[in-house]
Amino acid sequence: MLIDDYLALAAQQKPISITPDWGQGHTTFGGLSAALVLRAIDTQVPDERILRSVLVNFSGALRTEQECHLSTEALSVGGSISQYSGRALQNDKTVCQLSACYGIERDSGLELRPEPPQLPDPEQGQRFGYLAGITPAFVQHIDFIYSSGGLPFSNSPHNHISGWMRFSEPPATFGNAHLVALIDAWPPTVIQKLKRPCPCATVTWSLELAYPLSLLEQPLDGSEWLYYDASIRMAHHGYAHTEAMIYHPDGHLLALSSQLIAVYDKKNSP
Repeated sequence: MLIDDYLALAAQQKPISITPDWGQGHTTFGGLSAALVLRAIDTQVPDERILRSVLVNFSGALRTEQECHLSTEALSVGGSISQYSGRALQNDKTVCQLSACYGIERDSGLELRPEPPQLPDPEQGQRFGYLAGITPAFVQHIDFIYSSGGLPFSNSPHNHISGWMRFSEPPATFGNAHLVALIDAWPPTVIQKLKRPCPCATVTWSLELAYPLSLLEQPLDGSEWLYYDASIRMAHHGYAHTEAMIYHPDGHLLALSSQLIAVYDKKNSP
């Protein structure tokens, strides 16, 4: 199934069973988990309320080939700002919890937009594709092009990665849930510095829509590349803190992302 098939089920809050091709081992790709919960929330929110931020807690493993259920709740609906919560549950346990903030447009005298950077040509980067038994299964649904940084577990000296991303099979329309899934598809920035494969897991993830998709003059085409630029801010005692900026293909900033990542690179780690 393609991501649009799953998002259609999430919009109706129907039970969902994820196929292994969207997995990381026996666990569902975290970006898809978050996208499903966000899509379920989106359907409850009036169109004039624009997604501004998302906070995700990955509190358990969403297993593939097992049914999961989605639930949503309006936490507060104010004149300008609304807060919603959603969960993915499997075997009566919460495995992904998401909080989303929506805000209407308001008149303001404050206007500050960074100058768009000069982004590299996607054709000049290094393609990173699906390799059965080596990369996670979900990678077959994403196209990656590395512009800088190192590949996972390459003992890289770099503290950053950057490159282009898009779905291998373009979605019919590109929305918030697609953006969430794409951003989380990149390997954690820190694992390029490791010498050999080891478990890593995103614990919490914060995403801010610097320029919401619904405000773009032209809707994003599902086949367009988006640019990802991430850095390691700190790593110690088995945890890493990373930040990323996500750009429209014309160079304008779309989103800001930060993650807390647990790294289990020592055999005696719990």
